[in-house]
Amino acid sequence: MMDDNESGISRRQALVGGAGLAAASACLPAAAAKASEHASASADALSVSPPDLDFLRTDALMDADRLRFLMREAGLDALIVTQPANVFYLTNHWPQLDRMGFDGSGIAILCADPARPLTVVMHAFLYYYTHTPESEFSDREIFTYTNPIGAPEVEGEEPPSAEARVMEVADGGTLTSLDRHRLLMFGRTQPPSADATWAMRKALHSLGVWQGRVGIDHLGLEAGLRARGFEGDITSQGQDIVRTARLTKSPTEIRMMRLASERNVAAAITAARSARELGSARALRSAFFGEAGRRGNAGVFMVIAGTSTEALDREFTDGMSVSIDCVSTCRFYHGDFGRTIFIGEPPRTVQRAASAVSTAWSEIREQLRPGMRFSEIPRIGRATLDRLGVDLNVSFRPHSVGLFHTDQPATSLLTPAAPPDLVLQENMTLSVDCPVFLAGLGGTIHLEDLMLIRDGRAEAIHDVPPPVITV
Repeated sequence: MMDDNESGISRRQALVGGAGLAAASACLPAAAAKASEHASASADALSVSPPDLDFLRTDALMDADRLRFLMREAGLDALIVTQPANVFYLTNHWPQLDRMGFDGSGIAILCADPARPLTVVMHAFLYYYTHTPESEFSDREIFTYTNPIGAPEVEGEEPPSAEARVMEVADGGTLTSLDRHRLLMFGRTQPPSADATWAMRKALHSLGVWQGRVGIDHLGLEAGLRARGFEGDITSQGQDIVRTARLTKSPTEIRMMRLASERNVAAAITAARSARELGSARALRSAFFGEAGRRGNAGVFMVIAGTSTEALDREFTDGMSVSIDCVSTCRFYHGDFGRTIFIGEPPRTVQRAASAVSTAWSEIREQLRPGMRFSEIPRIGRATLDRLGVDLNVSFRPHSVGLFHTDQPATSLLTPAAPPDLVLQENMTLSVDCPVFLAGLGGTIHLEDLMLIRDGRAEAIHDVPPPVITV
């Protein structure tokens, strides 16, 4: 007979000592049995249709006061960004060509001086065709560019630029409201420059920061500025400053996070309810992506039974415990949600482990509050497992969620450094990953909800289904 250690399950785990856990485990099947009913009600309550995002044409995502405060702390006169997520945060526009494989198709400039306008540098036709339909903002300065034609009259000066191009008008009497809006917004732009670098030069001169200290988020910006004789200091702090600003969400961002998360959860639950009929990991992932799409979200990834690759498939059989970690976006804002699917009745060790993780996550949720450090959160989860007498490897890893699954400073693996021990703040949205990293347990387990720190405590930003879905 194989002993406990050979099976990969410790004696403490197999026996699951502790009266508290025994009671919780006894309740788990009954709670899980209600999951399908609860999930059905949750999914049906949310209209299966894309959300109305028209408010993004008028309501800024950026918390300009917070971002300017961080800029002043860093000694910056201006922030120049071209990474698409950062441009989107500042302007509500995700540059279209960046979604098609190009680089630097939009540039946004914010000055520390609030009297200076938010400034956008963009190709003239791209601004006219892709940006104006989703913007009614009139408080921005738009510096456009086209391309150089011929040589400059004086060496080192800007060459002449091509005329800005817009759609020709066949009949002015039949213009649509969108046609008229495009022309109205485009009529407010500055005359085109010969290229993006000349447009940046003009913008920085206009803003009075040509000799100032600027933060950038892309090395290409520095090359372009230096090529045009920029006379100030350049620092690469821009990326971390914007990501730090995004740790706490503006009211518009919180609205977006709710939309993204509600639809992500509904798609995940709807797909999970069909896991038995779908019969495999590949079919379940496809169902989740499809359900997300029906609700206006775009699937990003789905981890099923510990793997996120679409190249690997796995058949579902009776008695399996299958963890899911579901991520999709609504207009680039991320939903992140994890649960466990019981296909029939898995081994008792798995049921007990799932119950323990559920108890630990409940205790973490109750203690999340402003001022708590990220490093404190895993300790709460581990202390709960210790009290329950359960030997499980669970990360209990927190991460800020927003325009990325992990939307926080210092995320690059190219410059290894200890991650910052972030502090929970009002209006932060975060997740705490609770996967069980234990091979040979008899199944996989995960639990994850998206939380909003508000009014001195944490609240789920979406409806909270039971921890286990039994099919």
